[in-house]
Amino acid sequence: MNRMSLRPILAPLAGAAICFLAGPWTGLTGLAERNQFIEVLDGRAVSVTSTDDAGPISIYVERWSTDAEFQALRAPLLPGGADTLLEALGPPAARIGVVLMPGLQNHGARSRIRTPKNVLFAREVNTPAGRRVIVASDEYLGLGESPLAAKKDRNEFSLLDIRFGPDGVGVGKLATASDVGYDPVTGCLELKAFGSQPARLIGVKSNRF
Repeated sequence: MNRMSLRPILAPLAGAAICFLAGPWTGLTGLAERNQFIEVLDGRAVSVTSTDDAGPISIYVERWSTDAEFQALRAPLLPGGADTLLEALGPPAARIGVVLMPGLQNHGARSRIRTPKNVLFAREVNTPAGRRVIVASDEYLGLGESPLAAKKDRNEFSLLDIRFGPDGVGVGKLATASDVGYDPVTGCLELKAFGSQPARLIGVKSNRF
C-alpha cells in the first residue's frame, strides 16, 4: 500500500516544536488551530525489555472515525478471522491523524526528529469503568522498542487500546491483528485479555480542542 505524504502534518509539527519550548499549552493550541486536531494524547512509552521510560509518544487525532468506517473494520472480526484487518483500514487518503514516536539520539540532527506513523482509525467510548480511546495504523507501532526499530518501514496492522482511570490518566496496550477483539457491551474494538497484557504506554493525558 502506497502511503500518502506526511508533509502536510509534519511541517506544522516541526514549527510547533518551537512553541512547545516556550510553553506547552500555547504550542498545542496553535497546532490544533492550524490542523483542526480535536485531541492530542501525550504519554511515555515503556521499554519492552525493562520498566524504563522509552521516550515520549504523542497521538494527534483530526477526527473520530465514522460508524461506516467502524463497521468496515469490525467486519473481518465477525467470522472470527483477522487476516483482512489491514486491508479494511482503507486507502492512505483515509489518514485521520499521526502517532509521533521517539527519535534517535546520537545519530545526527535529522535522526533526532520524531518518527511519524499513520493513524487511519480512531474511536472513543465512555464506559462505567472510564473512557477508552482506540487508534489503529497500517504501520507497525513498536512502542517501547528501540527508536531504530521504530523507524523501519513495516506495513502491519497495529491497534492501540488506551484506557483512562478516574484521575484522567490513561494506560495504552498494543495489539496486532490476531489480538484484536470486539466487545459487544461497549460496541468497541479492543485488545483481547487487556488486563493480562503489558503496558506499552503510560501516563497518557488528553488535551482536547
